[in-house]
Amino acid sequence: MKYILTLFLLFVAFPASAEVFSWKDPQFNLTMTYPDTWMKQAKEGDQLRVHILAPQGQDHAACRVFANQDNRFLYVPPQGNVEVTQFVQDEKTLQNFLNRMLGYTDVTLLEYKSLGGLGKGPATVAYASYTKEWSGRQFPMQAIVLGGYVRGMETFLHCEALAQQWSQWEPLFMNMASTFDFPAKSAPFKHGSYRDFMADGYVYFQVGNDKGKSRF
Repeated sequence: MKYILTLFLLFVAFPASAEVFSWKDPQFNLTMTYPDTWMKQAKEGDQLRVHILAPQGQDHAACRVFANQDNRFLYVPPQGNVEVTQFVQDEKTLQNFLNRMLGYTDVTLLEYKSLGGLGKGPATVAYASYTKEWSGRQFPMQAIVLGGYVRGMETFLHCEALAQQWSQWEPLFMNMASTFDFPAKSAPFKHGSYRDFMADGYVYFQVGNDKGKSRF
């Protein structure tokens, strides 16, 4: 039902598209759905998993997915995932992602949320403005960055567009983000269901030649 709703939202947000493409990363098994009219770009660097561009590069709209297995926090109980994500993907990390990894200038975080979601795990969210240089010209941009962290795997989903056209592209970006997913690495439940062993009553242990002695 969720998949059908996602496809419907993609069609509404981008009516010119009659088809969608389901992308899957071979290394990390990340998945995401986007309009098939978007153009896949060449990868640069090991952490960039996919880079897609709107048709004809309209409004410089684009999305990128980055991932790496840093294993800083590999074994985290389910109740600690949110706290670890907030620590790893804090405000400074998302700022540096835009500054250093993507090389943008005049980066300003317009809004930062410490509690969000990306796929099956928690994520932090930042809305940002910055200047992008392309073909010798500078363009004012706006973007959303979702930083996730689950059992040692760090992910970033970054979508951008010209600042003046941001409101037209944000719904599609959010719909694409809702399709982002990856295989579960742990059970979805925090607590198991166990047999009531306290109702077993007496337990006997064989001791030497004796028939047994009661523990209770």
